[in-house]
Amino acid sequence: MAGMESVKAVHKTMALLEALAQQKEMGVTELGECAGMHKSTVYRFLNSLKELGYVRQNAVNEKYSLTLKLFELGSYVLGRMELWEQAHPLMEQLAEQTHETVHLAVLDDGRLVYLGKFESTQALRVSMSSRIGQSAPTYCTGVGKLLLAHAPPEQVDRILAREGLKRFTEHTITDRTLLARELDSIRQRGFAFDDEEHEVGVRCVAAPVRNNQGATVAALSISIPKVRMPDEEILRYRELVTRSADEISRRIGATA
Repeated sequence: MAGMESVKAVHKTMALLEALAQQKEMGVTELGECAGMHKSTVYRFLNSLKELGYVRQNAVNEKYSLTLKLFELGSYVLGRMELWEQAHPLMEQLAEQTHETVHLAVLDDGRLVYLGKFESTQALRVSMSSRIGQSAPTYCTGVGKLLLAHAPPEQVDRILAREGLKRFTEHTITDRTLLARELDSIRQRGFAFDDEEHEVGVRCVAAPVRNNQGATVAALSISIPKVRMPDEEILRYRELVTRSADEISRRIGATA
């Protein structure tokens, strides 16, 4: 019984943290409604989180917000990852070379997660919703399709069954047969291309990052407003992204 109560306490704690992550500040009543918890329970858990340094309380309006402690914990994990350590300078170099937005993403427990992002410095740049640590759909993003193309079929089935094939734009692939053909094409040509499939006006080219066993462990991409990536420029950006992805692969142990 005590074990079950401990599990419930963890679930409640995470529910509060996730609710606070969506807003700048929230009051006890609002948090209770959002997390489905009684005000007294919310207050008790918030006090513990405040003592541990995960939340702070505004002295003026008495609302709560997250501190940077969770970010620090996440940064420790990220910093230990060899992939990120090796990819970071090459991503920065690619972003500086092209002045465009560069992403690094992985599949984590079947979910597409952004490990890194360098924003474009252009006046006209893609206004993307991607954030480090955030998940995104696989079937309509360049990095996602690239990773799906190299994932085991049973994992692809599970991912697509969970995500569904929601339409984001008129270019989103929502048919499983057409998507299967697209993934096969990605495997054959060696890179993925997102043609306004997730966000209108945004094109993306993604290339695989491989480990020492040749397995695709991440996807590197460059995202650009369509006006700066006409059809005749796609191959040039593919070469730039592929070159950077290959170098990251080499640095984490890939031999070819």
